Amino acid sequence: MLHNLLPLLIVAFGIVLSLLLIAWHRSQKIILIFTLLIFACALLASISLPININESVQVTALLKVDGYGNFAVILVLLASMAVSLLSSKWLTNSLEVHDEYFVLIQLVVLGAGILVMSDHFAALFLGFELLSIALVGLVGYGKNCQFSVESSFKYLILSASASSFMLLGIAFIYSQTGSLSFAPANIDSDYGLFYQAGMLLFLVGIAFKLSLAPFHFWTPDVYQGSPVPITLLLASVSKVAMFIVLMKYWFSQSYIFSEHNGGEKMLLIISLLAITSMLVGNALALKQQNIKRLLAYSSIAHIGYLLIVLLIVSPQSIELAWQGALFYLSAYVLATISIFTALVLTQAKNDSAMMQIKDWQGLFWQHRSLALLIIVAVLSLAGIPLTMGFIGKFYLLNIAVQAQQWWLIGALIIGSGIGLFYYLNIIFIVFHTGQETNSNSKEHILPLPALKFMQKLTVITLIFLGVFWGVLPDTLSELFAVK
Repeated sequence: MLHNLLPLLIVAFGIVLSLLLIAWHRSQKIILIFTLLIFACALLASISLPININESVQVTALLKVDGYGNFAVILVLLASMAVSLLSSKWLTNSLEVHDEYFVLIQLVVLGAGILVMSDHFAALFLGFELLSIALVGLVGYGKNCQFSVESSFKYLILSASASSFMLLGIAFIYSQTGSLSFAPANIDSDYGLFYQAGMLLFLVGIAFKLSLAPFHFWTPDVYQGSPVPITLLLASVSKVAMFIVLMKYWFSQSYIFSEHNGGEKMLLIISLLAITSMLVGNALALKQQNIKRLLAYSSIAHIGYLLIVLLIVSPQSIELAWQGALFYLSAYVLATISIFTALVLTQAKNDSAMMQIKDWQGLFWQHRSLALLIIVAVLSLAGIPLTMGFIGKFYLLNIAVQAQQWWLIGALIIGSGIGLFYYLNIIFIVFHTGQETNSNSKEHILPLPALKFMQKLTVITLIFLGVFWGVLPDTLSELFAVK
């Protein structure tokens, strides 16, 4: 049965080998290649696991491998490979060797993998701390950024606060159930106020990490002060891992489908979090000129949209909720990777904290492949038809209609309408040529002859996938459809 944990074992064993490799010979290029090799092997192991999407295997008391979690591991590994490649570009101008940087990325991936496969609060907390502590070091890694230390300190305080709420909630839940499993045998019992308070505190801890409003205040500052590849890591790997573990825990609580047992109160809280995140995230993104701060507020809104999948009305709708969540997460991760790839390739310095949207002005007329990558990513994030984002929002609307969540539908439509303004503004700036256009904008590209072909190949691949899965979404959705 341990072969079902092969992706995690490969990453864990790779971390040990990486430390030995660093002790033997310090080389940033070697550790980068080794990191990519570890992720590639883990990815192949995940793809080859003989488990259907709706099957699950209880490997240990702490970990349960299922098809949905395995698909999330694949998303995490793909995003982490993109982060590693972009990191090599970001570290180009540094004279120091940063091999420990890639070990921290491996630790983040291991923590995320434990989270998405956890079926027990002990495993969840282990993965949560592994993910958070490694990210604290990575967030503060940008020595050339004036906001780096501030961002790292804020993220450290945030992680400690989230852990405190989560631990207190777990303690309350354990006091009522006598078990640390997500779904104890007597879960249908009426536990009353203490159990619901524990669940609420646990959700607060998760909400901090997911940047749900009103627990989002740290997000724009941390995004702005982090290195660009680490911002991508925060926006993709961390979000995917935390949301998947939230879904696994939420759907294991059968009482949420019971009106007389307090379930409707928890559904109301999730609805309020979703509506607030959709509207606040999009409204605050409207006035942002800094690219990374805009993407931070945008991510708040997107996680708000995703909360809709938790509001299903019957256990029979769980499969639809998983399909909708996985497709939307795939669309979000691909668009996020695309836009951060463009950000890395167009920044003039390693300090990207001050990069403004206007720095992309007229980009289409000078670097069309990068401009096209930005356009495809932005259209998908906006949910324009013939993009993955549109199909993902269609999934969410379908779930909301079945659950008769009309307020949520209204908030989603209003939030998406607000989002169109700042998303289309980016496209307008990319096409616009005016007196402010920087005639030397080609200098934004940091030339790296050895990787020039790989850069073009990466850009073309991302554009192709964004268009292909937007036009033919069935080719992706059938991967996690129940057969």
